[in-house]
Amino acid sequence: MIRINLLPQARKTTAVRAAPSAAGASQAWPVVYFVAILLWLGMLGVVYFLALADLDEQEASNADLSRQIQTARGQGEGLETCRAELAKKHQLEQVVGELQRKRSGPTRVLMELSRILSVGGGPTIDAERLEALRRDNPLAGFNRGWDTRRLWLNSFVEDTHECTMHGFGKSNEDVAEFLRRLALSESFEDVTLTKTESEIDPATNLPLIQFELTCKVRY
Repeated sequence: MIRINLLPQARKTTAVRAAPSAAGASQAWPVVYFVAILLWLGMLGVVYFLALADLDEQEASNADLSRQIQTARGQGEGLETCRAELAKKHQLEQVVGELQRKRSGPTRVLMELSRILSVGGGPTIDAERLEALRRDNPLAGFNRGWDTRRLWLNSFVEDTHECTMHGFGKSNEDVAEFLRRLALSESFEDVTLTKTESEIDPATNLPLIQFELTCKVRY
């Protein structure tokens, strides 16, 4: 009777059959690695191109901002030029105005002085201001009925708006009325009586009051 041992043969067959499976698995790993590398490279490429797009957009924004800055600088320079020209024009207007005041101011002051010392005349003053002064002090203002022939000036000297006057009045009240009119006038300020002295007029042998006053003229 013949006996056949099949066990070793079975293990051999199993080994033969398992070998191709191991070989196939070892060949699949490089493919997986390659695909993973491709995917990784693809993701890197997407990230790169997105960053590049953002960079281009930022550069475009920076270029636009630079143009705006240059435009603003140009406008600012133009504005500074206009301001400088306006300042020069304003300075020139001030110089011209000052020259006109210096030319016409003394004439206007002398005309005002003439009105103050004219019969029926008086100082130039705003009517509302005069009324307010009289409300505060009933004695404020001036005497419209004053006889201006009771006072006269011998000298009038003005230098850089500083003025000195010398003259005579028939009484202290005449001198006081003249001072009130000067103080109310819009052309005079800081009126100060600096000297009074009694004298006798040699022509009429009547007493007179010699006076000296200082003030500032406005023009």
